[in-house]
Amino acid sequence: MKCKIVSELLWRFDRTFGNSKKWFSQLVWVLAILFFAFCFCIPLGNWLSRLSMANELVDGGANVTWYTIGVILKSNSLDWKSPLPHVWQMFLVFVGTFLFSGITLTYVGNLLRNRLEAYKNGSVRYHFEDHFLFLGGSEMILPMIKELYKDQDCRRRHIVVLSDEETGKIRIRIHDALTEDERKMLKITVLRGVRDDRNALESVYVDKTNRIYVVGDNPYDSEHDSKNMACWNIAKDLCCQRKNIPCLLVFNCASSTYQFKQRKAEVDTCFDTTLINRLESVAQRVLVHNGHDDNLYPALDRNGIGKEDKHTVHVVLYGLTDVSYAMASVSAQLCHFPNFVNDDLSENTGRRTKITLIAPDMKTELTTFIQPLRQLLSLSKSTFIDKDSAHMGGVVKNGRNMEKDFLDVEWEFVDGNIADDWVRDLLLSYYDESTYLTLMLCQHEADKNITSALFLPNKFHEVVMKDGRIDFEKTVPVFVYQPKSEEMVKSAREQIPMFANLFPFGSIKESYDPSIQQRIRDGKRINYIYHTLGQYDAMPGDEELDHLWHALSYSKQMSNIYSAMHIGCKLRSMGNHPLTEDDVKVMSAVEHNRWNLEKLLAGYEALTAEERKKRILKKAQGETVEDLENQHEHDCIAPFNDLTEKTREYDEIVVRNMDDIVEMR
Repeated sequence: MKCKIVSELLWRFDRTFGNSKKWFSQLVWVLAILFFAFCFCIPLGNWLSRLSMANELVDGGANVTWYTIGVILKSNSLDWKSPLPHVWQMFLVFVGTFLFSGITLTYVGNLLRNRLEAYKNGSVRYHFEDHFLFLGGSEMILPMIKELYKDQDCRRRHIVVLSDEETGKIRIRIHDALTEDERKMLKITVLRGVRDDRNALESVYVDKTNRIYVVGDNPYDSEHDSKNMACWNIAKDLCCQRKNIPCLLVFNCASSTYQFKQRKAEVDTCFDTTLINRLESVAQRVLVHNGHDDNLYPALDRNGIGKEDKHTVHVVLYGLTDVSYAMASVSAQLCHFPNFVNDDLSENTGRRTKITLIAPDMKTELTTFIQPLRQLLSLSKSTFIDKDSAHMGGVVKNGRNMEKDFLDVEWEFVDGNIADDWVRDLLLSYYDESTYLTLMLCQHEADKNITSALFLPNKFHEVVMKDGRIDFEKTVPVFVYQPKSEEMVKSAREQIPMFANLFPFGSIKESYDPSIQQRIRDGKRINYIYHTLGQYDAMPGDEELDHLWHALSYSKQMSNIYSAMHIGCKLRSMGNHPLTEDDVKVMSAVEHNRWNLEKLLAGYEALTAEERKKRILKKAQGETVEDLENQHEHDCIAPFNDLTEKTREYDEIVVRNMDDIVEMR
């Protein structure tokens, strides 16, 4: 029994002092040891004093008690006149030295060391309120933190990063990314914890936060999106008593983004969620030029393509990867121009944006790659080229018969290696004075992209200068995917004139596009324009815009953001002159061409011309028609001129009121 009790006490002692977080329990142990030591020494000292001369003293018991305590506390000298035996005094000195020098001081030292160690490994917890919470510590958080610094109001709030990575590395990463002034002004705390663990989220006061960023840690982790989704769900449950907390949710896979968009935002009232696909964000950061952002990359349409312009856009991507899919899909949503539309708006002029994908083993990889593009490619003109068919111009496949060829983007798939002579000849054949050509190298391996960029045909290294700057009207920009570091391509671009047209992109720390916040604000205004059918006196404040925004599904929110993404292209196409009625009609057709691509890329299917006519007739006769939204079909994916007058108004009101969107920036 005694052995069991002793063993239990030793187990509890080891368990307590082996855990740096249990500082209070450790203090209780130390105080208990001190208490029992005094409880043992004082009675024994009184008993010994009675056996000696202590019984001659007045009130000797009290004197002995205090003397015993004094010797233990002083623990460095003997009093030869004391009533206590000298041997006992020596024992008390030893006990005092052991208790205070050996245990108490050691405990205090360990407590401080443990506290420091706990801080270093991120296990210390503090009380936070009204803070910014980053769940995950990948390099993607760096531009987000720097963006917070720009807002004076954000500087007074704590920034908390919760990550299951080594906190020391994250602190160094943040320290190196920030300027000295940013480090002084921002209050950043890095803590260790698993982002999809409820206790970890409770420990960082997720329910009291001002804003949440569900970013994740390693973006190459196959479970990244699942963990972020679990984290978002747990945080939403913990914040269920609050309303519309701004929340940014990052996914890597297009399939994750697709399924989340189908949710209804109105059921997630505690969060105002902004969904970001990381690779799509990379593409938007490179390709979207809305005039008010400082984009260092040349635009696909350069300085704009107007109604009378003869130019088209040709985007060539090498590599069949998630990166090339993101770049291709964003390009397809952006490249719609007024010179594609004929005068009576009945069909296209024959000009189209062309998107070419080149990759070895295209035949085997294409089926998986085009699966998300199935609805789009069913209506698009597409061409397949391999070495055998190259001299014949490839095998052409037209979209299924919709009575009119109304999509203004066509696709080309090339099965070949960029090092092959016939592929290099094919690249050279894409040069055309009436085409704005852009080449994107999108293989997963950074070194392969660099090699491909440096050893392109010489024509791609002809850099034409104008007024001290590169003239991209006559120079082909080459975008080089660099997922880890962009320094090699930057160095080549800055030091070697023939490589001045190379642009690295895609590093994790550069994958967040800060201008997304502006596009969200523009999207809210576009939604208000739709809601009022353009009948309003002035654009309202944020409160009313937010109220309408939160009533939308995530899919419709993203649709408005994608519409805002195209504003820069429209502005460049229209120039600075006031819009005429003809301009409004043409740009409305351009907006509808963009919307067609957006819906097809989102997985919606178009009705046949006959099915569409039947629905229009039923509506005209006042009959109830089936809601196609749940079936992921849409009766407005059609040529602009085939739409009803009421439907065309939705495209027109965006164009007519674009000044309100731009002026509010």
